[in-house]
Amino acid sequence: MTNPASPQPATPAQTRSWRERVAGILFNDLWQTRRARWINGFIVGLIVLNVIAVIAESDVRLALPYARLFRTFEFVSVLIFSIEYALRVWSCPDSQRWGQRSVSRSRMRFMTSINGLIDLLAITPFYLSLLLPVDLRFLRILRLLRILKLTNYSDTIGVFVRVLKREARALVGAVFAMVSMVLFAACLMFLFENKAQPEAFSSIAQAIWWAAVTLTTVGYGDITPITFGGKMLAMVIMVLGVGTVALPAAMLAARFSDEIQTQRDEIEAKVAEAMDDGIVDPKERAAIEALGKELGLPVEHVDKLIDLQKTLHAQEMRCPHCGKRL
Repeated sequence: MTNPASPQPATPAQTRSWRERVAGILFNDLWQTRRARWINGFIVGLIVLNVIAVIAESDVRLALPYARLFRTFEFVSVLIFSIEYALRVWSCPDSQRWGQRSVSRSRMRFMTSINGLIDLLAITPFYLSLLLPVDLRFLRILRLLRILKLTNYSDTIGVFVRVLKREARALVGAVFAMVSMVLFAACLMFLFENKAQPEAFSSIAQAIWWAAVTLTTVGYGDITPITFGGKMLAMVIMVLGVGTVALPAAMLAARFSDEIQTQRDEIEAKVAEAMDDGIVDPKERAAIEALGKELGLPVEHVDKLIDLQKTLHAQEMRCPHCGKRL
C-alpha cells in the first residue's frame, strides 16, 4: 500500500509546466514579470561584476591581498552560470525561438547556436583550469568572454547581430578591400623608404604597421616617411583611409535603419491582419505581443500600434460625407 505522505514523482504534465515557467523567464518573458526582472537583473549584474573582477585581478596590488575573495567569487559565479546554462538547455524546447521541433533537436540547436556557445564559453575556463595547467593570463582573457552573455539580455544587441549576419558578404568585401590597400601601400612605402630608413622600413612586414595605422586614420606617428615619394604616398593613403573606414560604418547605419523599419512594417502588418474583423481577440493579441518580443519591441509600442489600427479601422467604417457608420 502506498504511503500517502511519501512524495509523488512529478508527472510529465507537471514537468512540462515547470519547464515552460523556466523558459518564460530565461527566454520569452525576459523583463515582463517581477520574477523575470529579478532573476535576469541578477544575472546581468553578476556578469558586470565578473568583468570588473577580471580587470581588478590583473592588478598585482589587488590580486595578492584579495586572492581568496577572487577565488570564492569565481567559484560562486561559475556555479550560478552553470545552473543557468543547464536550465536553458533543459527549458529551450518550450521557448518561442528554439521550441519549433522535437525536444532533442531543440536542445541541440540551442547548444550549437551563438548564444548557447557563449553561455558554454562563460563556464569553460574554470573547468579547463581544473584539468589542464593553463596560463593565468590566457584564462583571464577567456573569463572576460562572459561579457558576451549580455547578448541574451539586450534586444539591441540582437538587432546588431542580425544586421551583421545580413551584411556579412558586404562587410567581408569591405574588409578584403582594406586588407588589399594595406598590403599595396606597405609594398610601395617599402620601395620609397627602405633605403632612406632601413630600420623603420626594413621589410614589407614592418611597413604593414605604418600602412594599417595610416589607412585607418589613426596615425600614431612612430613611423613617418621622409622621402618625397613616401610623403606623396602617405597623403594618398590618408585620403583613401577616410573613405575606406567610413564605408562599413555607412553600410551598417543604413542596414540598422532598414532593420528597424522592417520590424515596424512586420508588426504593423500583423496588427492590421488581426483588425480585419474589427476586434483583436486574446489569442491574436498574444500572437502580436509574441512577435513584438521576438522583434525586440516593447509592449507599450505594440499597444500603441493596436490602438492606432483600431482608430483607422473605425474611420474606414464611417461615411466620408456624413460621418455615419456604414
